[in-house]
Amino acid sequence: MSKSIFSFTAADTGLNSFRFVLESAENSGKTIFAPDERARLKLYPGGTNPHISVTSGKGTIFLSAGKQKYTEYIAFRDSDSGSVTYHIEKLETAVWEGSGRGKPQIYGNRLTLPAKTTGVLKVTYETSYDLIDVTCSRPTYVLVSAETNSLAGDFLLDFTDGYITDVYDKDVVMTVRDACTRETISGASVYINSNSSFAS
Repeated sequence: MSKSIFSFTAADTGLNSFRFVLESAENSGKTIFAPDERARLKLYPGGTNPHISVTSGKGTIFLSAGKQKYTEYIAFRDSDSGSVTYHIEKLETAVWEGSGRGKPQIYGNRLTLPAKTTGVLKVTYETSYDLIDVTCSRPTYVLVSAETNSLAGDFLLDFTDGYITDVYDKDVVMTVRDACTRETISGASVYINSNSSFAS
């Protein structure tokens, strides 16, 4: 098996949008949040000083221009272009695993080759991100937006966590007792807001 290795430090030129990511590691595994909880988003690329807006609550930049390294395998089948997940701030190495040839040019998260080829390219690159903290005091969905003069992106956060249209929806166990004897009354009907429920 032959391998060709290329090293790069050139910056990208093809970036056209922000990418939000809700990572479990930043949110203790949560993907749905309760009112007044903090939700943390990763925003790629970082360090662009974006304007952050939210449709409800508050959004702030907690960390700017954090660095992260990724390794991905890009498959080319009679093709001269491919892409990685995040924008490439610094492409460190690109290694053809077996067949395949050509030195890729970088445009944002896209890689283009001088000619069509078939092969697997192992790409190691560095990207940057911001951490965006969002809070909301009421049960609702929040649209988070990031914008600069040239980039924009949106993400929908769920702050309902058990709430449905301002009503907290949760199973409740009720025990009904006689006011004098304190004995449990089986099969009693309980009315809350004109809706009947039963306690045993």
